[in-house]
Amino acid sequence: MGSEPQFSVVSTSSRLYAIVLWALDLKPQFKGYSYRLVGYTGVRPLINKNVHRIQAWGLTPTKLITTYKGSHMTTLVIGATGNVGRPTIAGLLAKGESVRALSRSEEKLRGLPDGVEGIVGDLESGDGLDAACAGVDKLFLITANGETETTRGLNAVAAAKKAGVKHIVFLTVGNPNKEPAVPHYRAKLPVEDAIRNSGMEHTFLRPNFFMQTDMSIVPVIKKFGVYSMPIGLIGQNRVDTRDVADCAVRVLTEDGHAGADYHLHGPDTLTGPEAAAVYAKHLDKEVNYGGDDVDQWGKPVEGMIPPWLLDSLKKMFLGQQLNGGVASAEEVAASADSVGHPLRTFEEFAAEVSA
Repeated sequence: MGSEPQFSVVSTSSRLYAIVLWALDLKPQFKGYSYRLVGYTGVRPLINKNVHRIQAWGLTPTKLITTYKGSHMTTLVIGATGNVGRPTIAGLLAKGESVRALSRSEEKLRGLPDGVEGIVGDLESGDGLDAACAGVDKLFLITANGETETTRGLNAVAAAKKAGVKHIVFLTVGNPNKEPAVPHYRAKLPVEDAIRNSGMEHTFLRPNFFMQTDMSIVPVIKKFGVYSMPIGLIGQNRVDTRDVADCAVRVLTEDGHAGADYHLHGPDTLTGPEAAAVYAKHLDKEVNYGGDDVDQWGKPVEGMIPPWLLDSLKKMFLGQQLNGGVASAEEVAASADSVGHPLRTFEEFAAEVSA
């Protein structure tokens, strides 16, 4: 308060720049505040009208985006365009939160809802991270499975600490130390340690295996009647990513979650054959479990994903076959409390994707 609006131009979207002009030139009541303005539609005439101002300032009327030092709370979501990030953003917007999203893909950012400030950046190189974290109060960090996962996570934590982020929420896993070692899980450990030692308030979300992982094989189930995910015979309480997102929204918008570890499970314990039976019911056709052979599972995807990732996924499935992921009734009840509503069931998910 008490100073001129502050904006910095960093990259990608002329439309947002027009909103800045609208605020500075046409809305004097905003004067004296520092804030971000985000807009996606109906502003091309403003760009055309103000081209002379843009050019006079030595800027171009395209490929610009604004960031700000906010007078209200801002949440940055890294990993914003995936199965957890997208519903988290939707939930934050529904609560009236100011949301910023970081992605390597400008195209994916354009697919996010109106009201989200998108910043193109690269976790691996660190490009764009300082701009993304500037003025942010809370960070939701999601790191995808991959050979550089630890590096990406550590870069995000370092940038958040440098920017003075107050609270970081990290999507990790239930027990990253569990044997046999799974590279994707072990990659989380240095990031968890960095967060604990950062001085920032932090919360860890530790979900069970995602229901939405099945999305990659739904076409196979429908066409061939085979449930090919080799998840084993012990069983897992798989969790819907939308429930994980709902927990994240609570943590990011409520007090009292600093230092917490939330283990998130679904209400149903399902083996591979039991998952196949659920799909058979909703597709009204025979569906059989494809078995536990991870090498057989991997053959169709060998040419489509990097060898490191294929090896990591095979080890993850072998761990599931050996250890399962069964939650107790008390753990399921605690998950529902963390999410804030009754947990979505695998039956509901299967019915949805089978339609």
